[in-house]
Amino acid sequence: MIGGLQMLRGVAAALVVLFHLQAAAVNEGHDAGLLSWFKGGEVGVDVFFVLSGFVIFHAVQGRPGMTAGRFLRQRFWRIVPPYWAVLALTLMALFALGLMQGDWGGWPSAWTLVVSVLLLPLPDQVMAVAWTLTVEGMFYLIFAATYFRWGTRGAIAALAVWSAITVALNYLQLGLPPVLGLILYSGAIEFLFGALIALAIGRGWRRGAVPAVVLGVVGLAAVVTEVVTFHYGRIWVAGLPSALLVYGLAAGDWRMPNWTLVWGEASYLLYLVHLLVFSIAGTLLRMVGVEPYGSLTALMGLGVLSIVVSVAGTIWVERPYRAWTKGR
Repeated sequence: MIGGLQMLRGVAAALVVLFHLQAAAVNEGHDAGLLSWFKGGEVGVDVFFVLSGFVIFHAVQGRPGMTAGRFLRQRFWRIVPPYWAVLALTLMALFALGLMQGDWGGWPSAWTLVVSVLLLPLPDQVMAVAWTLTVEGMFYLIFAATYFRWGTRGAIAALAVWSAITVALNYLQLGLPPVLGLILYSGAIEFLFGALIALAIGRGWRRGAVPAVVLGVVGLAAVVTEVVTFHYGRIWVAGLPSALLVYGLAAGDWRMPNWTLVWGEASYLLYLVHLLVFSIAGTLLRMVGVEPYGSLTALMGLGVLSIVVSVAGTIWVERPYRAWTKGR
């Protein structure tokens, strides 16, 4: 189970990386070439949300000593300090760029800094990927507030209510203010998908693992290549295939190469650092007369570099950090 889901984490992060690479090429007026097939690669976020719902419910069940406070502390130390570290590096890069160019137009406002440091549920973030961490944090808070008081049924009921409200508001298209946009993000139902899968696996359900993987791969491939678009409802065209893949990989006895485990382990750091790597490497390449998004070779080089940086950071920084936090 662990091997397949770890590999899926790596795939999800790689899809987001490829999505941002092709988007950058298009924004710079270049042909993304082969990467044009990944216009829907942001579906990796949907995979992460389903995985998160599954992992949290699967990990907490059967641990009577776990409390709401301990759960939230563990989630905080796992998610927030690494984010703060990458945020600090991003600000350092922006500061250096401002000094080099003599232009401080890209420096964030004081309010943006506050929103970013505290991961407030607002779209005004320094790091483009930070909004997903805010949505993730909302899931943790709802889970902690309900599971440790009313058990599994209470947590599932709370997620179902959150999901129903967000889906209804999404279809009504009421134009929510920014402060509610992330709190009531319609993709909240994907956490519920993952939770239900964890309950099914916990009760011994293992049927149909192979068909689920096949259908999940086909469904996500259709979204990634934009054969099917989010116009039909992101939570369905992306959320359901993601749920099928998570179920199939959790239910089946899949053996994965060891390198996929490291790839999956580095997925969170890859998700955090890839845009920073693109920015720094792109600036350096332009200084020597090379357009970073002007060729498929350059694009793939940026992608590989971001993976190398994330794997190295995971082995030499994140692993020691996790060992330190577990010891405390």
